[in-house]
Amino acid sequence: MKDSEEKRPSKRIPISRATLGMELAQDIYSRNNQVILNKHSILDAQKISKIMFYSIDTIIVYEEEEANDDQSFVQQLKNSVEFREFSKNYDHAVSALQNTINSVITEGTEIDEDYLIAEVDRMVGSSGSRTKVFNMLHCIREYDEMTYMHSVNVSLIAGCFAKWLELGEESERILTLAGLLHDIGKTVIPREIISKPDSLTAEEYQIVKTHTLRGYELLKDKNIDDRIKMAALQHHERADGSGYPFGKNGEQIENFAMIIAIADVYDAMTSDRIYRPRVCPFDVVRMLQNDDAHKYNPKFLIPLLEQITQVFINHNVRLSNDQVGKIVLLNNAELSKPVVQVDDIFVDLAKNRDIKISEII
Repeated sequence: MKDSEEKRPSKRIPISRATLGMELAQDIYSRNNQVILNKHSILDAQKISKIMFYSIDTIIVYEEEEANDDQSFVQQLKNSVEFREFSKNYDHAVSALQNTINSVITEGTEIDEDYLIAEVDRMVGSSGSRTKVFNMLHCIREYDEMTYMHSVNVSLIAGCFAKWLELGEESERILTLAGLLHDIGKTVIPREIISKPDSLTAEEYQIVKTHTLRGYELLKDKNIDDRIKMAALQHHERADGSGYPFGKNGEQIENFAMIIAIADVYDAMTSDRIYRPRVCPFDVVRMLQNDDAHKYNPKFLIPLLEQITQVFINHNVRLSNDQVGKIVLLNNAELSKPVVQVDDIFVDLAKNRDIKISEII
């Protein structure tokens, strides 16, 4: 048994690349030599959170065996040269953002906008286009989320939104930077609260909600566009007045802050969290188009939801009845319920209301 174990290939990866189900190839020790996790532990969200809590930067895991059967679109993308390049640039952008924010907090430095934009442009270039970024992010979703990663995701999504809304290059630049910096206030919230694997107490939630004010305080005197500052302050405000920190509504909310709010909630819901698994993009679209539509400005929300769902045309999906098919047509009145081709049958989910898309594969 030991001989066969030694032959299993392993690799060292940054904790940001740890995914659910990976198997540890070595014990993990804390800085005072206590065992945190044993070799052969299978990583889940809580174990990844525990490793991050102890500030472990890299781990050694066994390499997964290559699958021989037909690969899905997502699997093919993960194995592509483009995704490997995007993934490398993604890690670089996360580090660049972290270093920038640390300098702002500890040294009060100005924000090097050109440096951050160049990092994002490198990612977009490796993916091929802004629209393809959504496909890349769908694969990145399996990696553990931290504030910096979420901010990079929101930045990429906000850049796509600017393109789709035809706002122009300068607005795309501002929204990209706003996405990168919208959660800067979370970096000064105690780590044990931000990384807590259990539900937050009422008191802890109130502390987390202060991140909008803290973020604005960090940015208000910086030489950056005021819309970036307002995005940090207002990205949790809602059009119906139900948001925070001030309960603003309608036109009281800066337009770019509203766009960042939509990008923020889309990424948060479609990403794995310590306390819950990711939500299918079509469930998020249903929520935003139906349940929570009153919370967002419709002049931004509706065209953005139309574009998001358009990204997934011709993608394979698993339905809630376990059938696998391909999205072939959107229902504009109900974007979360497209027409799916299963073999030679076309299933209109708007008419078959007991069936929904459970997973993009």
